[in-house]
Formats: sequence, structure tokens, C-alpha cells
Amino acid sequence: MGALELDSVCGGWAVGGELSVADNEDVREFHLRVPLSDPDVRQLRTGDVVFLSGPIFTARDGVLGYMLGEGHPAPLDIRATCNVATTSSPAGVEVSPGYFEVASLQATAGFRYARWMEPLCRDYGVRAVISKGGMPEEIYKQLGDTLGVVFLTTLGYGLGAIYGHAVKGVKAVYWKEQLGISEAMWILECDELGPLMVEGDTLGNSFFAEHAAEVDAPLMAAYEGLPMPILSRLGEEQDPRSELTRG
Repeated sequence: MGALELDSVCGGWAVGGELSVADNEDVREFHLRVPLSDPDVRQLRTGDVVFLSGPIFTARDGVLGYMLGEGHPAPLDIRATCNVATTSSPAGVEVSPGYFEVASLQATAGFRYARWMEPLCRDYGVRAVISKGGMPEEIYKQLGDTLGVVFLTTLGYGLGAIYGHAVKGVKAVYWKEQLGISEAMWILECDELGPLMVEGDTLGNSFFAEHAAEVDAPLMAAYEGLPMPILSRLGEEQDPRSELTRG
């Protein structure tokens, strides 16, 4: 595979299947082992790129609702063993009883799970959460410094197979019968899972909030001169800053 630009801001590249940003002097790159320590996470800043090795666990609607909403205790010591959560539903199969394989791994939108972040990190010692697009900025300000948590985002679309390639084994799948295989808690043994970008750091900063104006400028220019929407009476807007969702 030739060089593939991952992100114009981070300057990431893929060469021969290996992902790195080491050649970009403006980007700091960290290779960390899970479970993460307090110094591990507090050294990170927004825009840093992280690769993780060790066990992580999946936590989507099913796991978060079952564990935090209904109060079922975690099936393992998350704080001591796998204190990184990902909002992923692995593209995995049970190839034989109790033996699972994962071909692809991609996180879903983080904002969906914002209400669960405080109890998840406080009660179970989670030090990093991987999602797509991060969380609301107020979550970073509320939890970043107090609990020492960073929020990581996957980079772009189409990298699910690359992230999946970093999964070297499935240590366990918990609550499969209660929640179904896609919503169950998967414990994934990873080797250099990444690139993951620090979207929210322990200082309460948000990468996307810091760069919103830079990203929005060309978008606003694209809207200039467009005709008025035909269905404006139903809520369509020409100005994306005024868009509303109406039921």
C-alpha cells in the first residue's frame, strides 16, 4: 500500500500498512500500554496521537445501560486490567464455542454516551474513552482533571480494518446472552491500536472546539450564493448555523 494521508491536521500517513505520524514535527506521538497510569494520561494534550497496546473493553448502549443503569457489577476488575473503553461494536464472530475473531473495529459517535461517562470513569477507574468525534466539551471540563481521563477519537472513515488488525485476540466476551453479541462487553487484546487522536485532555480542552472556526470557514463559503431551500417552511435553512431538526 502506498502513502495514504489520514488527516490534514494531524499529518498522519500509512505506508505498507504501518501507521505513523512520527515524520510530522508538529504532532506528538505516544505509544502506551494498558492499563494506563495517571502520568500516562496527564501528559497528553489535544491533537496528540496515541497508539495503545494491551486489553481494552467495548462499552455501548447495552453494556452501559446494563452495568451503570441497571447496576450489574462489572465482570472483571476494569481499573486494574483494562481501563480503556471503546464505543465499538466489533465486526467479530464466534468461530467455535467460546472462541471469537475480530476483523474490523470502528467506534461510534461519542456524544450518545456522554451521560454515562462520570459513573463509568469514577466507579470503574476508566482513564481513556475511545469514540468517534469525542464527547461534549463540558464532559472534558467536568472529568478531565478531577478523574484524570482523556477522550480519544478515531481518525476518519474507512480505517475499521486497520484498527481491527491491531486486535490480536479476544480475551473474553461477557453478557452475550443478556445483550446479544454486538452489544456485549468484548475484552480485546490490542497491539499498537491507532492512530487515535486526543480530542479531550485532562485540562478540559477540546481539539474540535479549538479548530471549529478553521473547519467551518470553507463550509460557510460553500453555502454562499445558494438559492433559498424549496422546503424552507419545513425547517430547511440556507445558513447551516441556523439549521434545526423539527419533528
